[in-house]
Amino acid sequence: MIISVLLCSVRLSAQQDSARKSILLIPYQQMMHFSDADQDIARFSKTDPNTVRQTLRNELDINIYHQLLAHFNVISIMRSATLNGEYDLNRIYAATRYTLYKKTDQESYHEAKPSGITEKLKNFTKSIARKNKEQTFWTNDSSVMLADIGDKELFPYLTRKYKCNYLLFITQFEITTNNKNTIEWLKQEYSREYMIHYNLFDPSGHLLRAETLTIKASNENKLSEIKSKYLIVLAQRLRDIIKVIND
Repeated sequence: MIISVLLCSVRLSAQQDSARKSILLIPYQQMMHFSDADQDIARFSKTDPNTVRQTLRNELDINIYHQLLAHFNVISIMRSATLNGEYDLNRIYAATRYTLYKKTDQESYHEAKPSGITEKLKNFTKSIARKNKEQTFWTNDSSVMLADIGDKELFPYLTRKYKCNYLLFITQFEITTNNKNTIEWLKQEYSREYMIHYNLFDPSGHLLRAETLTIKASNENKLSEIKSKYLIVLAQRLRDIIKVIND
């Protein structure tokens, strides 16, 4: 009897998983990490700047992956060793040209290729666009790093191989230190902002949404604190936006 119940639970879980939409998660290229804080973080974390950059990239990917799992089947291409994900990731990067995508460009693009999903995402993120200086988190679609993937066979190839409904490309990561000078550094009275740029594509390569997410931070310089206070929150906020496509 117990075995029968367990088998039924497994079948139900498998059916629920198969009914969920799947997302292929693509991390930003290491050269798309822009920060004026790596030296300071490395010093306080007792490591080197290159390790700081690698750690932030890995931790952001892990956190986004785990947050999205609550609503989607998620494949992190960076961790797909059995599917030769590293080869595919290098192929994506080799085919990608980055360009700054302005709000007017995005509006023109979506007018020519309207999408109900785009409208859902756009309407949702309006509520968290920046309205005042006191906000600690906001989205922005006025200037976003766009991944222009020139290999037209790449989207069909990735969709077939990874059986995904959407491709979520984190195109850029930024850390910006505000009001930092010698006196403020000695007193540690400066603040920072952490920003990610994301592009969401459908299987055909149609861009559904591109925008930035920014979180206002304090003066933390330890990797463990940055992860727990900011990377996790950025991943949660991105999850809240992306899950709108299920509504």
